Amino acid sequence: MKPKVGIAGLGTMGTPMAERLLEAEFPLVVWNRTEARTEELVLQGATRAASPRALAEAADVVITMLTDGPAIEDVTFTPEGIEAGMAPGKVHCEMSTTGLRTPRHLREHYAPKGIHYVQAPVLGNRRNAAAGTLLIFAGGAAEGFAKCEPVFAALGQKTWHWPEPEQATCVKLACNLLLGGMMEMFCESLVFAAKAGIEPHKLIEILSQSAMANPMYAAKGAAITERNFAPSFKMRHMRKDIDLIIDVARKLGVALPGMSAVKSVYATAVARELTDLDYSAIVQVLEENSGTRVDGKAAAAVKG
Repeated sequence: MKPKVGIAGLGTMGTPMAERLLEAEFPLVVWNRTEARTEELVLQGATRAASPRALAEAADVVITMLTDGPAIEDVTFTPEGIEAGMAPGKVHCEMSTTGLRTPRHLREHYAPKGIHYVQAPVLGNRRNAAAGTLLIFAGGAAEGFAKCEPVFAALGQKTWHWPEPEQATCVKLACNLLLGGMMEMFCESLVFAAKAGIEPHKLIEILSQSAMANPMYAAKGAAITERNFAPSFKMRHMRKDIDLIIDVARKLGVALPGMSAVKSVYATAVARELTDLDYSAIVQVLEENSGTRVDGKAAAAVKG
């Protein structure tokens, strides 16, 4: 029998995840601070909860997919929050990207009450969520993880499990560390080539046939040259994650000189109000600094 799932947070990822679970015939309860976002899901068969507490009372597995740690704790620990509706044996499965404080705090709070806590951030975008092809990093005790496994099987292409919630958090941050750095350096490469009079699409073609081939470069390269910065991952979310990465690295005693340099470029992008564009719009910062534009048209060839 499939567990009854509750989802709190129906944003870019929460909504397609909810739709995927409905498609997989899970009984589903939803809650969102802006109630209008629940309407389409209710029409598809979900039940709307009046509060996070009501959501937790109705569900066996409660998923949160929210902006950041403070938002998660606010939805969890208010009088009408998730914690007030949880009973022993239920699972709070936190699937957002956070730092170390939130999973540590929630695990320590729930454990004496017999409530399971699993930290399970995901790698993928809205399309992956809708298709059930997310990569899921789950951290938590075996019993809580087992209760979440049917849900993970519906949402994900593959799930990896670690015993501690903080380990799952660090895996996701390690992935986003590389993702943010790859995008910034890729955009530097495009701007460098364009300034030298090399058509961006030719550079992208060369990369695709080399040891550096990467699906992200092909997809984002095409979007950049078409000036399509509709967000699959917003700049402000990448900027937030970079802050989390650097904070966690400091706590772990790990030096990240490359990420510290990349952070300044993303910070400039946010300061220039590129906040709600895709994170690939970081190319605009590099273009402005170099006086060129990556749009499929080469600049005049460089003269030595």
